[in-house]
Amino acid sequence: MSVRLVDTEDGLGLVDDEAPELSPLVLDLTSPRKLGKADDLVRALGRDKGIVSVFDCTAGLGRDALALSAVGFHVVTCERSPLLQQLWADALERAGPLPRLRFIEGDAVDLLEQLRGTDDAPDAVYLDPMYPHEGPRKALQQREMRLLRAAVGGGDDVEALLAAAMATAKKRVVVKRPKKAPTIAGAVPTHTWMGVSTRFDLFSVVRPSG
Repeated sequence: MSVRLVDTEDGLGLVDDEAPELSPLVLDLTSPRKLGKADDLVRALGRDKGIVSVFDCTAGLGRDALALSAVGFHVVTCERSPLLQQLWADALERAGPLPRLRFIEGDAVDLLEQLRGTDDAPDAVYLDPMYPHEGPRKALQQREMRLLRAAVGGGDDVEALLAAAMATAKKRVVVKRPKKAPTIAGAVPTHTWMGVSTRFDLFSVVRPSG
């Protein structure tokens, strides 16, 4: 698959040159999906446990980051793909300032290492790495995932990403995975929330005192 950016009436869009009949994928940051206090992701990240700041390692299309900021988390999300960075820049220009959500460009491992041990280190780190397979998704979701995979690449660095997250987060790391997929590097989660097709693995972080 060969992907590129094109101008559309709605903003900058990502298209597949091998499927020109499909509409461009445009990033929209104006309509966050609604998350309740009982949502698995909200509970996993610890909204009711005093978690305030979240570092989202994989901005992607911004749906999780936007939804989490809408329920009160202060979210920093990052993206390493130059194509998606341009999509985000265009979407942010159209949406204007977003409360409690900040986007930065760069590789998550490098950015986490810069935050490690500082006052700006996040309470929680959230990982939603590229799924190892497409899975039973709807046609639109499959198309979006194919476009994202082509723009971002695979999740070959997930072990390094988890290690960086565990070394940086003040309180917890949450990883989104396909329901039946193995944990990253065989790590044993503190707790898991199971959904229909996905799950959220919680890894508690304990820092030595003093």
